[in-house]
Parts: sequence; C-alpha cells; structure tokens
Amino acid sequence: MDTQREIELKLDIPPADLERLRKHPLVRDHAQGRPVTRALDTTYFDTSDHALSEAGYALRIRRVGPERIQTVKGERVAAGGVFDRLEVETSVDSDVPDLDRIPDEALAARLREIVGEKSLDPIFRTTFRRTRRILRSGETEWTLDIDEGEIVADEAREPIREVELELRTGDSAQLLEFALRLQEQLDVVPSMRSKAERGYALAQGTRAQPRSSRRIPIDPDANVEEALQSVVSQCLAHFTANAACASEGIDPEGVHQMRVGVRRARAALAIFSPVLPEASTRKLEDDLRWLGRELGAARDLDVFLGELLPKVAPHCSEDPAFKRIREEALALRTDCYGLAHDAIGSPRYARMVLEMGAWLESRAWRNQPLSEESARIFTPARTFAAARLDRRRRKVLRAATHATESDEARHALRLQLKKLRYGGEFFSDLFPERPVKRTLRRVGRLQRSLGRVNDVATAHGILDAILARLGDERSPAHDRAAGFIEGFIAHVADEAREGLARAWKRLRRQKPFWHD
Repeated sequence: MDTQREIELKLDIPPADLERLRKHPLVRDHAQGRPVTRALDTTYFDTSDHALSEAGYALRIRRVGPERIQTVKGERVAAGGVFDRLEVETSVDSDVPDLDRIPDEALAARLREIVGEKSLDPIFRTTFRRTRRILRSGETEWTLDIDEGEIVADEAREPIREVELELRTGDSAQLLEFALRLQEQLDVVPSMRSKAERGYALAQGTRAQPRSSRRIPIDPDANVEEALQSVVSQCLAHFTANAACASEGIDPEGVHQMRVGVRRARAALAIFSPVLPEASTRKLEDDLRWLGRELGAARDLDVFLGELLPKVAPHCSEDPAFKRIREEALALRTDCYGLAHDAIGSPRYARMVLEMGAWLESRAWRNQPLSEESARIFTPARTFAAARLDRRRRKVLRAATHATESDEARHALRLQLKKLRYGGEFFSDLFPERPVKRTLRRVGRLQRSLGRVNDVATAHGILDAILARLGDERSPAHDRAAGFIEGFIAHVADEAREGLARAWKRLRRQKPFWHD
C-alpha cells in the first residue's frame, strides 16, 4: 500500500512534437538511465449514477503484468497545470474493486458511505503505452511519462496523447520550470483534464463542462503568504478549468466562467499588491489583461444574444431587419469565439499558465528586499484582509458620490463593487459566515443592477459594429430596428436605475463584516 500526495503536471502535445520530445536535449541532460515502456490497461469503477465522481473521487484497477493495483484518487487542486491530490494504492486479487482493502480506514468509510447499497460497475477503460524516464536536477527528481493510447467507453473512443511530469522528491516548482523550458521549442499546453475526467465525459456523451468558482479555504490562523497562495491558486484553477469549454465555443457559460476567473485573478494580485514586488507580477498582470480582452468580446455577444435580444424579440421578431441584425450578431459572435479559441490555444496562453504556476510554486514574491511592507506577508491574514477590505470599501464610497452623474460613473462604481465582492469572497473563511453572506449578497444585487445599466453602452457598441458589417446593404429599416433595440434596452436600464438608490442604502447601512 502507498498513501501519498500526488504532484503532477499534465501537458498536451501534438503528434509532430512527440518524437522531438523524446530526443530533446533537455530530456537527455536530466535523464537518469534509459526509458522504460509498459502497456497499461486500467478500468474505472463507479455507481450507475457516478456517485464517486460527483463526490470528487476516482476508483480504478490497473493491470500491470500479473499484478492488479487498486487506486483511489481524492479531490484535486489544479493550478498552473499542477495537480495536487490524495492517492491511495494497494494490491488486490481480482479485476473488481474491494473497498475493504483500502488501508486508510477513514477513506474507506467515506467511499462506503457514498456508494451505499449500490453496485460498483465498470464505467470506462484506458489502454495506453507509457514510456517513462526518470529525470533529476539537483535534489529534485521527477518522472517524464509519455502516454499514447485511447479511452474506451462502450463504443465511444477518444485518443490519449499526453505528457505527465510527476514529482518524486524535491521542489514541485522544478516541474513548471522544466515545462517552461520545453515550451520554448515545443507546442506543449498545460492540461487541466485528467484521464478520469475525460473518461467520464466520454461515458456520459458530454463535452467539456463549465466550472464555477469554489470556496477558498483559508485557516483562521493563516498568515498573509498562506492566504495569498490559497487565493491565487484557486483563481488560476478557476479560469484554466474553463479553458476547454471556452475554446469549444458551444456553452456560453465556459467563456463567462473563464473570464470571471481571469478577473478574479487580477483582483487577487491587486489586493495582495502591498506585499508583492511589482517586477514579479507585472508580466502576469499584462497577460491576464490580454486574456480578459480576448474573452470579453465573445462574452458581450453572448449577453447581447442570450439576454438582451430575447427581451426585444416578442415585439419585432417578424421584422426582416431585426432578423438580419440578429443573424449578423450571430456571425459576429462566431468571429469573436474564433479569437477566444485562438488565444486559448496560443503559446502566450500556455506560457502564462506555466509562469503563473511557477510563480506560485516557487513563492517568487520572497525575492524582494525586506521592508515594513514586504514583512507583512508573515503577519496574520485576518488583519491584512480587514485593512484591504476597508480600502476597497472606501473606494466604493468615493465612486458612489459620482454615480448619478453619468453611465461612465455608474460603470466605475460597478467595477469597485466587483473588486469589493471578490475581496470578500477571497477572505470569507476568516470572518463569521452570516455577515459575510449578507454583505456579499447585497453587493452582488447592486452590482447586477449596475450591470443592466451598463448593458446599454455595450449594446450600442455591438449595434454599431453590426451596422458597419452590413456595408452597402445597410438600409433605413436596419437603422430603425437598431434604434428600437437600443430604446427597449434603455427602458430596461431605466427600470434597473430605479432600484439603485434603495439597494445602495441597504448596502451602506450594512456594518462591514470584517469589523465584527
């Protein structure tokens, strides 16, 4: 039996680069001994309703020659492509799971509770050849596995072609540094989807699914550095987990969640900025800003087509000019999704994810002169959080004094509210639950109302772009249809404005939860 934390980095690689990877000088320079190739046949088990997977566990039996290895993998954290999860392995006597053989009694009891009286059935198989090399740099040793084969679920099949770097001893940051050096010459991309996740999707006949943000666990006694690692890791995990869904361009929620994750990551770097050296975060901030722009146009078109036009459609759905505007909006969205797809598949995106992961794993912020500000990184996170949230709240109050002047001023208030909400979410574990939820709910309500007001300006820009696309075909009928859409949306925004004062009054009366 082996119980451990599994630390691995998964990379997707095109067929053309596989042979180059095998012979790469960087691999040869770090290799310890010759490569070993084995055929691996693995079956994943679960209940018919996939209860184990829903609870964050994978249960498999792998045949390695005459031996049968049963493995349970626990819920994972993936940041920068690095997976960190519990792994429990034990030998079994047959090709069916035996929960009684799990030596970790608490884990075994948890799995029995999830499974209950249901049977454990085979869900899918993976069959592949793994070529392994052991690599070493100083005190750090890791394996380089090249896996080639397929996932099989009934009649459905999907190829496996991936690289795994798994830490054996030493510093996990070395995995990311090694991958960054490979990425300079090879088309390697961090992969957030495990074989188990891909197998379940194949068995269910589903595509990549959007992922919402998760609660960020911070110990009440944590210092600022521990909070920083937890917050930024979860933000990175959030937007990278949505990359596959956003790149497919089928479910609008994928782009939305990825964009939210990027914004949260930017907000996290900003809120921790007093203890971070500017030089270590400047490129990360630039790259996040770039990715947010690439996703933004697609998201704006999703809102326009999915939320705004349906409100107008009952009043003019038979109008040919309205239909044409909608058709052009769909075509424009396709173009914008193409830009998002290209950005996610670009070397810049791959490098950004690896660099952000390396920044976290290496604690790059420690590479700065000791000062009163930088020393705060080892002070209690709760004190730091209260001070930063106070600053966010003051910015909200200042922005609110101008909110009645223009839509631009209301948009500025909305951005400050968003930053306050993200900060509250980041540090929610450090404060009493009920006041946190109450405050965040009121901030979110006001932010959404301001968002509906901002939709007018966004729709205006989209309609201008659509009319420009029509070129010589543009007619007075198209202008009238666009004007009607703008007017209708402006009416919706006016209704939203009416509730702003009331929502703001409730929020302002709310005692800051970080003062309790």
